[in-house]
Amino acid sequence: MMMKKSLLITLVLANLMSGRLQATNYPSGNVSFTGEIMVSTCNFMLGASNPIVFSPLAPGDFGGINQGPWQGFDISFGNCPPNVTSLDLMFSGTADANNPQAFANSTTSGSATGVAVYLGSGNGVSGIPFTPNQPTTNSPITIDPLSGWGAMGVFAQLIQTTIAEPTPGTVTAYATVNVVY
Repeated sequence: MMMKKSLLITLVLANLMSGRLQATNYPSGNVSFTGEIMVSTCNFMLGASNPIVFSPLAPGDFGGINQGPWQGFDISFGNCPPNVTSLDLMFSGTADANNPQAFANSTTSGSATGVAVYLGSGNGVSGIPFTPNQPTTNSPITIDPLSGWGAMGVFAQLIQTTIAEPTPGTVTAYATVNVVY
């Protein structure tokens, strides 16, 4: 009889423990992990001195709002990976308060007022503007698949942004080139 009681107690305990384990349900879910393996990037080269220097001007040399001298230069990319066939540029920086399509002149002591720097692709007469902080996808740079090189002609134009003539002073505008692959 002792053996039957031991067996019965063992069976009851096993049944209780198995019920307890079954009653404890842990929530489950899925976790996703994503990533991207990037190819190496292209080398960036500016085909002009940095900074781009405009010749000295008198306030009356501009000729009105959004007018002023321009200077051309090239932006080149080399040693691009074989799978990079084109790329776009975005220039980021502070937009001018009077002309948001141009980059603002510095506001430090001694800076000229009423001027900004306008950037575009092409030759200064026609081209596609590079509006500050806006991606430009309508003027991609084509990369030669055999050499891995490509270039774009760019112009910087020092423009008058107010009805009044610019005040004398220094001009310093900043633009960061962002490459969109």
